Amino acid sequence: MELGSLADIVTAATAIGALSAAIVGARHGRRLLEREAKRDESAVLRERSAQASKVFAWVASRIHLADDRRTYGVVVVNSSEQAIYDVVVRVTDSSARERRPITLTILPPGAYFLEETLEAYAWKYASRLRSFDDEIRPVTKSRKRRIVGMSFRDSANNVWTRDEEGVLASP
Repeated sequence: MELGSLADIVTAATAIGALSAAIVGARHGRRLLEREAKRDESAVLRERSAQASKVFAWVASRIHLADDRRTYGVVVVNSSEQAIYDVVVRVTDSSARERRPITLTILPPGAYFLEETLEAYAWKYASRLRSFDDEIRPVTKSRKRRIVGMSFRDSANNVWTRDEEGVLASP
């Protein structure tokens, strides 16, 4: 064997090793970049949905202290620090029929109770939950009285929905 040939073989082997290391490094780098991109995407989604995740509703009963009578309604909560807009809450009654939806142009931060009524609008005005002396209880076991959907616009003008399971989505 000639010395030149051995040097050529060592050089070729070194080049192949360096190329292999570069390929492995590039693959690893790509995986790290993909992982970081997913993290960034998750952070953006979390930030984008921060206000929306603090908005929800449930069916409730109001137990009147004076005569122990019950009336039903909906508690709508905006626990964010800013108002939400164009709120629509779809609700079913004691026969599982969908009632006229609750529609609110604006909902400031706080928890509000809207009582069912037989009048044309189907709902009384929203009143702060803490303004009642009567007990307001969530309706937790009824399959008929329930929220079947909700939509609203957050302060960043993003539209959000919640389905009957309460899952938050941006259409």
